[in-house]
Amino acid sequence: MNRRDGQTAKRAGTQDPDQTGNRSFGYDRQREQRRNPFRKLIPFLFIAVIGLLIAREEIPAVHDWWQKTFSPDSWRAQNVCRQAVIDESGNGKYLRVLKPGEVHNTIDGPYVENLLVVELGANGVEEKVKYTCYLDKQGMLFKLNRRPSGNRTGSDTVGD
Repeated sequence: MNRRDGQTAKRAGTQDPDQTGNRSFGYDRQREQRRNPFRKLIPFLFIAVIGLLIAREEIPAVHDWWQKTFSPDSWRAQNVCRQAVIDESGNGKYLRVLKPGEVHNTIDGPYVENLLVVELGANGVEEKVKYTCYLDKQGMLFKLNRRPSGNRTGSDTVGD
């Protein structure tokens, strides 16, 4: 038995510290993974960010929230122009905004270009109309230009 005990002692003396039962390296890795539970959330956060970017382009309410949160000046300019278009058309019930337009800043104040709306015309056919809206420095309406885009929409235009 002494001989056997001696062999085990020799083996224990020649082994690496990691093989003798000191598993600190593996234990540290497990402890690090336990300490950082957010590592598992990274793929979900990545998917959520991509989804938000897609929704911003495709869903008007999300686009409106995004602009209101991250660029309130352009959001205000677009809202003033949208309200001016509704007031000018007279048929606010039969008007919808297709594209909110692009806001450009100038020395005299912002202007909104290519605000595209669809109106219900006199004969019941929808007509696309582009507006350009100029605002002063205080954000009040200065001038509103209307340009018919020449495109009609709806089921009546299929045969044209």
